[in-house]
Amino acid sequence: MTQRKLQSEDQLYETASRLFREKGFHNTSMRDLGEALGVNGSALYYYVKSKDDLLFRILERGGRLLGSQVDELHAADLSPRDKLHRAFENHALTVMENQDLLSVYLQEYRKLPLLQRQQMWAVRKRFERGLISILEDGIKSGDFRPVNAKVAIAGLLSMLDSTHQWFYRHGELSAREVAAIMADLAVHAVEAPPGSRANESQG
Repeated sequence: MTQRKLQSEDQLYETASRLFREKGFHNTSMRDLGEALGVNGSALYYYVKSKDDLLFRILERGGRLLGSQVDELHAADLSPRDKLHRAFENHALTVMENQDLLSVYLQEYRKLPLLQRQQMWAVRKRFERGLISILEDGIKSGDFRPVNAKVAIAGLLSMLDSTHQWFYRHGELSAREVAAIMADLAVHAVEAPPGSRANESQG
């Protein structure tokens, strides 16, 4: 095999994400990864300590992608409805535009050692708490009906996350169009009925 250096660490993470998605984490060896990249599998240990370490770094990237905008949205000068819609739309779009990475993030985290799995779960929970806070603000303002915010966010995120399984990038609709539809459906699921806010204010 002709040896060459990787162009960047991004190349390693992108290729590993694709192979982990296609073959599964346990069924992909460092040798498989090296062959896909055109380097010896042993050369990859310059970049990562182990295959578990590689998975953890991929999942860290996934967590950062999904959680990076929620804090900004929470502080934005928008109604709770607009904040939640934008958060859901961004979430679905991010999943569809990064299918390999986020498929691994959503499906392979259980393969991590316990301590790293707990770290990843804490990142996910922090992200979910940001969305729960937006939903609770909207319940107080009357934008949303009184639901269990924790259960609602968990269920709606599961719906949005599922796009990594069925979205086809060369299909009839673009990722952005699908994301807008999914966000509409998700927000509609918790919206207060028309006129209920006005009725509450009169009461």
